[in-house]
Amino acid sequence: MDYEKVPFSLSFKQLNEHCAENIYTISVFDYTSKNYTTSYNQFKSVKFLTLANSSLIKKYILDHLSQISNLSQGDNSNLNTDNELKINNYKHKIQVYLLNIIFVLIATFGLITSFFLIYKYRTVKSNIFLGIFLFAISLALIELVLYWQDFYSYTPTVSIYRILFFLWAPSLFFYLKTKYTNTFLENKVIIFHYLPFFVVLISMIIFGNLHSSDKIDNNTFLYGLNIIMNDNWIKAIHLSAYLFLIIVDFQTRHKQLEQGFKNWIQTLIVFISILIIFIIARAGFEHIYAFDYISKYFIAVYLMLFITVLDILLIVQPNIVLGAINILQTDKPKYKYKNSSLTESMSLRVKGQILDSLNKDKIFLDNTLTLSKLAKKINVDKYSVSQVINQELDKNFYELINEYRIAEALKIIESKPNKQVLDLIYECGFNNKVSFYKAFKKKMHMTPKEYIETQTSKYKL
Repeated sequence: MDYEKVPFSLSFKQLNEHCAENIYTISVFDYTSKNYTTSYNQFKSVKFLTLANSSLIKKYILDHLSQISNLSQGDNSNLNTDNELKINNYKHKIQVYLLNIIFVLIATFGLITSFFLIYKYRTVKSNIFLGIFLFAISLALIELVLYWQDFYSYTPTVSIYRILFFLWAPSLFFYLKTKYTNTFLENKVIIFHYLPFFVVLISMIIFGNLHSSDKIDNNTFLYGLNIIMNDNWIKAIHLSAYLFLIIVDFQTRHKQLEQGFKNWIQTLIVFISILIIFIIARAGFEHIYAFDYISKYFIAVYLMLFITVLDILLIVQPNIVLGAINILQTDKPKYKYKNSSLTESMSLRVKGQILDSLNKDKIFLDNTLTLSKLAKKINVDKYSVSQVINQELDKNFYELINEYRIAEALKIIESKPNKQVLDLIYECGFNNKVSFYKAFKKKMHMTPKEYIETQTSKYKL
């Protein structure tokens, strides 16, 4: 190729096409000259670029080992060298296949886990978003393996993982956002954040019918869609924007979080940060073929490790990954009761009376219990009782009573795992199903029926 005749206005994709065509020509020449090692590596490069005749490339690649074997038998002077080459190629092939098998196995576990999260724990909205994220990275990992295998040519017009990428950041953001119990997201907000995904999805449909370098370069709309799907700088900016949102949200709440949740969120922040570094590096060195290829392997390994860690955490600490985050009320006004006549010693005395009524008398089992009724029982005015519950126990009246009722429900289930839910509602002090289910899910992050099933299966074991 005469490089002086190549116009400087060529796009990066066009340069890739020129490179692929010339590498392909050189590879055929080396193949006919029996330089099989050189031609094999070159054919692999062209196959990765997926810009030349894929069926011929596959034929040449599959023919190499037999040619090397024939050369070894017919040329005694090079027998040892050829055998060594064959052994090294075999070892390399086994290593690559083994790694690809591991990728596929981990990704398959990831897909199964994602369906499990979306179906089994769909009552907690954050788990649906985590399932979507896990599904997207697992499917992307499987597609990367399809590019690297040799037994058939995988050359889609548009890579699926390029589209799935735009599910990653919004899904993680919504997962963390909806873990907080006081967060509500409108459907229009969710649609807005997933809009880039829908844009590139539509782009895939368009490219599937109109994929041609001439049509893309001559059509501003198609050219813009092509950049959105393939430009690593855009992907880095997209991820960075969501990382910023996650960090800002975390900073406003981190003092109110339990340490386990705090560590998990920080782990996800580090995960996104490292992923951004990978993508920026790919954007800066994408013109170097070797770096582009190796960096994809690093990303595949990185995603595989994340899926593995997540699956382990779901077994070891499921509450951290699946549970909702109850914000600790540490920001209550210190002077809310500054005009109260209740002294510190009086507060402690009233607190003791309240706890005695709950722990010893089990007043919470009365499904008609009210704040006034509790105050009357301990012979204290209801305003003082409310103040003590808020200040000393850091809860409101209904939170305190429901906490004791759910604790009683758990004791009943533990002693009688076959207990019917409807009987359980009234035995622990609730007077309706809705209140019971709401309080139970808030405390245990699952429905009473699901919890009873876990206890029943435990007894069967």
